[in-house]
Amino acid sequence: MFTELSDNVDRRRVPGWVLYDDACPFCLNLMARARDTLERGGFQLEPLQSFWVRERLNLPEDQLLAEMRVLTRNGQVLGGADALVYLANELDTRNRPWWAWLLVGASKLPFGMRALRYGYRWVAARRSCRQGVCPVAIPQITKKEGI
Repeated sequence: MFTELSDNVDRRRVPGWVLYDDACPFCLNLMARARDTLERGGFQLEPLQSFWVRERLNLPEDQLLAEMRVLTRNGQVLGGADALVYLANELDTRNRPWWAWLLVGASKLPFGMRALRYGYRWVAARRSCRQGVCPVAIPQITKKEGI
């Protein structure tokens, strides 16, 4: 199924791949902070810019880099807040960090996922990058503000 993946990866053990924008300092900072937790949970981290990821997702550039994604073991692709909640739920409860507990709890509240999705989109559209605002976020902000 994923012939592009390294033969060193045991697909039965890996709950998924965390796919992030490796050209965005904001995203890189978050991945650096969460790397140990995610890797202890069995997740593999991979840039959205990787050849096999681009090929697997088959999205236009602006959509490809619009949000972080998780590719699950069974091939499902989740993005944004849904990806974050999936990650939080998959982490071992004994070693789950506070932010994962918060995401899991919030997702179970009435309208919780709606609020998480809105919050994720808001942050993603305003994330700071090398020259002020990520190119991915410009169309979203421009449309919203009517510029």
